[in-house]
Amino acid sequence: MSIPPSRPAPVGAQGKPTLKDPQEIEDFLLYRLFRITHVGLRGTDDMYKRELGISRREWRILAYLARTPDASLKALAADAGIDVVVASRTVADMHSRGLVDKRRSPGNKRLVCLRLTDDGVQIHGKAKLMAAAYNRELAECLTHDEASFLFELLTKLERQAALLTRDR
Repeated sequence: MSIPPSRPAPVGAQGKPTLKDPQEIEDFLLYRLFRITHVGLRGTDDMYKRELGISRREWRILAYLARTPDASLKALAADAGIDVVVASRTVADMHSRGLVDKRRSPGNKRLVCLRLTDDGVQIHGKAKLMAAAYNRELAECLTHDEASFLFELLTKLERQAALLTRDR
């Protein structure tokens, strides 16, 4: 996917920014966010695979389990935005490679708790450093104030999207 050259924020027929009155696909907020994500993640996918032998999905699982040890598969899938069946297969593969440990919950023997192994912790640490460096490079074009404002705007949009999803 090639990136179009930068252009000023277009305005619609009524002189409104097209973000609020989209006319073309490039004017839709979700499309713009998709393009940024698609292009940005393409670089990280190659980096994680080449340097650490993990996929982006595996990185998300490592990051989630580093923050939430002893999580259930269902909780991991929901929070990481991964289908439960796909998460199950990915975790099984990561378990066979020694990155994730599975244990029965002491309080509920039917529940399996997931946590990182020592190798998983090590890979997560390296991946987190790589992700942070990539994130800094990506945000380098923004001033401190722009980065702070963008963070606020993204938080606001995330809340609004959650409300819209809940109401549908």
